Amino acid sequence: MKNKTNQTKLIASYFAASFGLLQIVDIIIDRFILPVLIINYLLFAIVIGFIGILFYSYLPSLGEARKSDKKSKKSLLTVIPIVLIFALSISNIFLFRESNLSDVREEAYTIGFKKIDDLIGEEDYINAFKIAKSYYEKLTNDSLVLSKLNQTSIETDIRSSPSEAKVYYKDLDSDEWIYIGETPLITRLPGVNSSARGYINFKISKDGYADNTFLTTVGLIKGFSLRKEINFYELTPLSEAKSNMVLIPGGNTRLFVSELGDLNVVELKPYWIDKYEVTNANYQNFIDADGYKNKIFWDEVINEDGKTIAWEDAMELFVDQSGLNGPSTWSNGTYQSNQENYPVTGVSWFEARAYAKWSGKTLPTIYHWYRAAMRWGESSAISPRSNFSGVPSEVGKYDVLSSYGCFDMAGNAREWGTNPHKNGNRSVMGGGYDDETYFFTDNFSQLPINRYKTNGFRCVIIPDEEMNLASADTLIQSFTRDFYSHKPISDEVFNIYNGMFKYDKSPLNIKVIKDSIDNGEVWYKKVVEIDAAYGKERLPLNVFIPKNESPPFKTVIFVPGSGSITNRNSQDLKANRLSFLLRSGYVFIWPIYKGTFERGYPEFPNYVSNDSKIYADQMIMMVKDYSRAIDFVEQDDDLLNDVYYYGISWGGMLGPLFLANDKRIKKAVWQVAGLGARETRPEGSPLTFLSRINKPVLMLNGIYDQYFPFETSQKPMYELLSLKEPMKRMITYESAHSPPFNETSKEVLKWFNQ
Repeated sequence: MKNKTNQTKLIASYFAASFGLLQIVDIIIDRFILPVLIINYLLFAIVIGFIGILFYSYLPSLGEARKSDKKSKKSLLTVIPIVLIFALSISNIFLFRESNLSDVREEAYTIGFKKIDDLIGEEDYINAFKIAKSYYEKLTNDSLVLSKLNQTSIETDIRSSPSEAKVYYKDLDSDEWIYIGETPLITRLPGVNSSARGYINFKISKDGYADNTFLTTVGLIKGFSLRKEINFYELTPLSEAKSNMVLIPGGNTRLFVSELGDLNVVELKPYWIDKYEVTNANYQNFIDADGYKNKIFWDEVINEDGKTIAWEDAMELFVDQSGLNGPSTWSNGTYQSNQENYPVTGVSWFEARAYAKWSGKTLPTIYHWYRAAMRWGESSAISPRSNFSGVPSEVGKYDVLSSYGCFDMAGNAREWGTNPHKNGNRSVMGGGYDDETYFFTDNFSQLPINRYKTNGFRCVIIPDEEMNLASADTLIQSFTRDFYSHKPISDEVFNIYNGMFKYDKSPLNIKVIKDSIDNGEVWYKKVVEIDAAYGKERLPLNVFIPKNESPPFKTVIFVPGSGSITNRNSQDLKANRLSFLLRSGYVFIWPIYKGTFERGYPEFPNYVSNDSKIYADQMIMMVKDYSRAIDFVEQDDDLLNDVYYYGISWGGMLGPLFLANDKRIKKAVWQVAGLGARETRPEGSPLTFLSRINKPVLMLNGIYDQYFPFETSQKPMYELLSLKEPMKRMITYESAHSPPFNETSKEVLKWFNQ
């Protein structure tokens, strides 16, 4: 009897401990947002433990029961109700959990997915990821939930040298860092596989080393992790770090800035740049150290007329409001009270240069400055959060990181650079607190003696072995144009130019190169060749056709961005990013224009316009290629004669050439388009033809565009377009050269379908 009592107590104790443990674990999971799958594992463990208890408690009794009387055997029958009670308890827990999961699944499908999609549309990937992750932790086997998780985040490796560094990320507008683990680790981060979508602040920290903190995307982190050689973040020991400076890794550097895109790629050595703009307190030290009295720090001073002036005379010009040496914004030899941590402003290029020499540094070239400021499209994250408020602020107050962790690269103070311009100016970058946000991404310069109230600077330390400093400090030709002074051309002049785009109709001589290339989704592709309208050249057409629609189809003919000029392989062109058109029943044609892909040639190396006849002839041949594509549409019984123009970036910029010179285009979308400031021959200039367009045009632009600045490029293009609203419309987004695709696709379809 005593043995039976002990068995019952043991099982009762196991029951109590198991269900108590389940309660505790459930609370811990909710409190620390741990995977709900833990409960399932625990339930399996409890079942296995219960089986073990039964064997431990009753197996000996079972053997004895064979030798004892019937009464002893009866006692073993108590095992059956115990097992039934346990089975019912566990099954109730499972059923209760499954019922809860059904509720969670219903909530996810009916409410949660809509929230996630809305947040993705707003490019708020962090909050979208939080919701998707919360559902995934409860519904790990649900394919639709996993799909949403993949739409909001990417799994990536993160490594550092040395390892065991703590990794954090945070929303750009939050002060709360989210800890994700120690390197090396594999983790999910919010965002999509893009270098210009889903920006986050990212930090790698380890005791004894300087924090590595910067603006990035999970797409960039993922790409970095896949590098073959250096695929880790290298931390700098505190003993080697330079105070309030950031180490910028070397590498190929291209300028993704308005009107500087044709400058050479320069290979830079690693260098240091100030984390903050030089402050009033910093500059006061220079003055107190007799910086204005020591000629050794000063370059030869040039006045507004380009003439050299004596150093002594220059020092009489570089004075504050009280006549003492110092910035133009100071008085009595010092800055305003309580502004020691504000950027020093009101200094000329010569004063900035002198301070840099005194401090053992130098001013940055445009290559060194822009590499530290942004890789490509970060202006959409940096510009709207920076100090363009109209008044100066303390450095770093606007908590906006650059691509490598510098503050105030946009706004607060304009920053002098070393590069000379052909007009005698020096580069000035980033824009000041009273400038427009597009100053961050546009190319500006000022006379080096200019002491405007927002003129400031930051310094760099460039290694002595830097071999390409002369290339980085290259002479710049500045291009600016007053587009509004352009006078529309007369009918007579237009007829002359338009005649250059005309050609005699001739047979297309269509040849199918590839037929029915299936992508397994909503479209298939065929590649055909037709005779071009010039020479004896052939024009390839990539024709993307909807699977689930029946002809006849409306047709969109595409003009691509400038990447098509340097890419020499069109064999694998896909329409994935443009499949919204195919899903809506449009055929999408991508001609291989003269000068692009395999049809490129050395005399046309990039998109930058110039005044050569080669460039003008290139534009004419492209328009003829487009017109021949329309000829193909008109000859194909499966295609309606309704042709729509869709140009992105370079293709948007060139839109006026096509619409004015081929009247068969029904409507057009110019996406991330603007006018270029460089002079071209009139027959090859989009500006010439803006006044000759009579078909509806939609412009879709990012107001922080680094190629076509909003005020000086996009707006003139729109305002000089010879249409009245609603025949023309412009929609702008809080983005750089890459507005949110899910938003632009809606507008494109709406425009074409109206």
